[in-house]
Amino acid sequence: MSNGCYDLISQGQAANKAGNYSNGLDDFNKVLQKCDAYDAKEKGYAGKAASLNGLQQYSDALDAATKGLAINKNSLDNLFEKASAEIGLGNYSGAKADLNTINLLTGKNRNTAQRATLYSKMAEVDMYQQQYDQALQDVQQAIAMDNSNLRFYMQMGDINVASGNYTAAIANYEDAITRGKNDAEAWKAKTTTIIKLYQSKYKTDDAGVLSRKISSADRQRLCSSIAASKQAGVQDMGIDLVQTSICK
Repeated sequence: MSNGCYDLISQGQAANKAGNYSNGLDDFNKVLQKCDAYDAKEKGYAGKAASLNGLQQYSDALDAATKGLAINKNSLDNLFEKASAEIGLGNYSGAKADLNTINLLTGKNRNTAQRATLYSKMAEVDMYQQQYDQALQDVQQAIAMDNSNLRFYMQMGDINVASGNYTAAIANYEDAITRGKNDAEAWKAKTTTIIKLYQSKYKTDDAGVLSRKISSADRQRLCSSIAASKQAGVQDMGIDLVQTSICK
């Protein structure tokens, strides 16, 4: 591909990485309009699909990735974006098939961070299919390959929440926080899961009833987590209600 097309693709990829998906989409549409080389077209469709997935326009993303695969059926980027679009559309069997194809194609890939991302995506599919044990195995594999990616610890917590294992999920979120994800997202996840744990333990989702039933030790743990989450910048009406009712 030409230097101009290479630079435009790099610009679009940087926009997508930064979450500026509309800008990325504009860049990749330009690539597809101006660049005729097959490798530029392949990257152009993959980048466009990534932008559309980021914008949650999954049908259009699927169409773009499919066009990219028509150029190169083994395009890893287009296979990945196709799987992501299928997850967004609820086609989990299709997504799993594409991810398995990527797994076969990258079996000898020494880029462990990329392999870890693949296992994380497989865990996402398994979670949506309520295959929680398999999902945990997949995300544990991701962590084994790239234990610096704190998103994986959060994902493990999300899987445990989905399966109803709130105690394990809280430990996962605490692990993410301890390792450096000391932000509003992690504290909100931890605090809302503690609330779910005590709602289950005391068999009520009424904050007033929970306030009368909860033990002093559990109250202290819950209110300490709420206070820390507020300090981290969490804004959530459900947490505010519990704080008003229980943390007086």
